[in-house]
Amino acid sequence: MNEQVKVSVVIPVYNVEKYLPACLDSVLAQTLSEIEIICVDDCSPDNCPQILDAYAEREERVKVIHLERNSQQAFARNRGMEIARGEYLYLLDSDDMIKPETLAELYETAKKDDLDGIFFDSEVIFDSPELKENYQNKYQARRNGKYEDKVCGGEELLRAFMTNDEWTCYIQRQFWKMAYLRRENICFPEGHEHEDETFAFEALIAAERVRYIPAAYFIRRYRENSVMTSPVAPKNFYGYFKCYGEMIRFVRDRGISSPAAEFNIARMYERMTKFYPILSETYDLEQMFTGKDLDLYLFFKYAMETRGYYDVISPRLARELKTKKHVYLYGAGAIARQVLGRLRDYGIVPERILVSSHEKNPAELQGIPVITVDEIDQKDIYVVVSVTRKFADEIFAVLDANHIPYAYRRKYQFVE
Repeated sequence: MNEQVKVSVVIPVYNVEKYLPACLDSVLAQTLSEIEIICVDDCSPDNCPQILDAYAEREERVKVIHLERNSQQAFARNRGMEIARGEYLYLLDSDDMIKPETLAELYETAKKDDLDGIFFDSEVIFDSPELKENYQNKYQARRNGKYEDKVCGGEELLRAFMTNDEWTCYIQRQFWKMAYLRRENICFPEGHEHEDETFAFEALIAAERVRYIPAAYFIRRYRENSVMTSPVAPKNFYGYFKCYGEMIRFVRDRGISSPAAEFNIARMYERMTKFYPILSETYDLEQMFTGKDLDLYLFFKYAMETRGYYDVISPRLARELKTKKHVYLYGAGAIARQVLGRLRDYGIVPERILVSSHEKNPAELQGIPVITVDEIDQKDIYVVVSVTRKFADEIFAVLDANHIPYAYRRKYQFVE
């Protein structure tokens, strides 16, 4: 194949003989012909190696790498990316599919706008009615927010996704310029699960020109015994732990200053806090860590067992709050108590707790007077809002009407 390769499609393959032909056929059916399909056989124990070789024999655009031992997806994807010759990269899993127009339309848009990357949406198919019932709300198109149809920086797009609670790391809904990834040395961290969390975050936050297209090009297959439907295990905790550290190092080493990046890192911390109580009663998680990772884990373990807080107040916000004359906290429920504990860790004690009404609310919370919004008698106040999204919109309207600045902090939400 001597023609220019416009798009390289990298597909790690392991134990998916039932689904592999449909995946490959969907890529070969693309209306864009100038592509290469790099399949990395991760020492698959079924008939996948034979299926791949048969496709490569009759289709010159299919290239096959047979690994000598099972090394997991990150390793396989990196090996495929190393030999990719395309201008752009698309990463697909071997049990999923893409629509025929996908690569042509993504390539055309990327070239026209000189993009580092594109984000788009997906459809879902289910292998059983039971899976559909349990997971039908996952991995669909983004529905919560309205996005501007424009080219923007990676930090701006990440902020928009998080503001609408629609940031996902699924690399199958992304399209990247190879020169950009190689220039920035962005690849998959090897040796742990959830490596796509790190890759997607780093690729987006460092990008200068990206855009979101509300088109469902990707077709995700939801099946039994996949990574996404398997029970939570220690490897999941370990994977999120490693992602947490990798993200911190990336923004630190690059000198990236971004509220959106800080909040996504805090979200990784929350994932750890979610899995820790589930797993720590059954497994000795400590034995998974060594060196500096062990030191960090022991600190995390101490924090969980003595406080159990969610780290949703970033250092950036804490520094900003310390410059404010009067800090109030809105909310008196469980979320507010967690945020209040984190504020105290930073040496910040709100002067007042705000609520909508005194009904069902205490007169004070941890020694701080509780008042309603219409009882505010201070000027120049700054409010940290810590309630559910259902009630957040109501308090936003009140604060906006009174020209009171605020920040919103809740698990998996981001509004700055």
